[in-house]
Amino acid sequence: MKSTRIIYAVFKSVGKTRWKNLGTDDVNQARELLGQEIKQEAKVDWKRSRTLNLLELIEHYESNPMNLAPSTLRTRTLLLKVFKETWPYGLTMKVRDVKSFMLRLWLAERRNARNLKSAGMNNYLRTLHGLFGLAVEIGAIGGNIALEIKLMREPNPDRLTPTWEQAQSIIEAVKRPRSKLALTAMLLLGIGQGELKNLRGEHVNLEQNTITIRRQKTQKVFTIPIFPQARSFVEKLRDDGRLENGKNVFDMCNPREALVITCERLNLSLFTPRSFRRAFIIRALEKGIDPRVVAAWQGHRDATLIFRVYGAWVNPDHAQRMAAMMA
Repeated sequence: MKSTRIIYAVFKSVGKTRWKNLGTDDVNQARELLGQEIKQEAKVDWKRSRTLNLLELIEHYESNPMNLAPSTLRTRTLLLKVFKETWPYGLTMKVRDVKSFMLRLWLAERRNARNLKSAGMNNYLRTLHGLFGLAVEIGAIGGNIALEIKLMREPNPDRLTPTWEQAQSIIEAVKRPRSKLALTAMLLLGIGQGELKNLRGEHVNLEQNTITIRRQKTQKVFTIPIFPQARSFVEKLRDDGRLENGKNVFDMCNPREALVITCERLNLSLFTPRSFRRAFIIRALEKGIDPRVVAAWQGHRDATLIFRVYGAWVNPDHAQRMAAMMA
């Protein structure tokens, strides 16, 4: 294009001439991009591409072929309901005809209508990424146009976390037995409310010194050791008859209310149940445990999240020794 010097790809696909703005004026890069475009076009099922509309795509997405976690699917189904109610171009629009600028306009309208911050906008955007990613998988389009819109940078949340000693004093002061039990497990084992809910008697093996955990968010199954700090606690669960096969170890409860009441009584910050899991992680890192091991205990794929969120606690003694060498 002489006026802008931007190079376009022009190629035949299913007997039709197709034009694609490659977004570059570098010929070598344009050739690489052209090859990628042709590969993407080759993956398209043109019969499906000509017929699939947005409503059909959404219905397929809501049937959960991606096997999303139940909580994630519920959230995205609610966001897609908003999409269906507010998409200005009509749900009978063919998926192949949706352009990224249309998605940008729709997102901007959602942000203005609800005064959404970065986290809220990213929830909508992740939903669109997944929706149009599914369209690519089933061959309706060659590339995920939603990925052209990047996630917004979110400010780091203020994560109030008790010290190990504070957490112990809070648990000791909690008056509700079920809440006390749940908070103790979260602190000593480093697991969350969802994992407590999934834990059954057969998942605890005192002989092998292991506990099998199913992470609520991802449904990933992993194993943690029964840490020395938690051994007597787990043995008491056994002695109290809580480790029977087929039965939940913990009674259903939300310890948040009991925790708030206790924190107010002790004149402490209003910690959340999740903060007890963070207290476990911080204590492990302060003791010099490898962040990759800590990540595995949390059911994470790698230590990226541990480094990003808890970097200040990763081997601080080593950092001080390195700093002393700068004299």
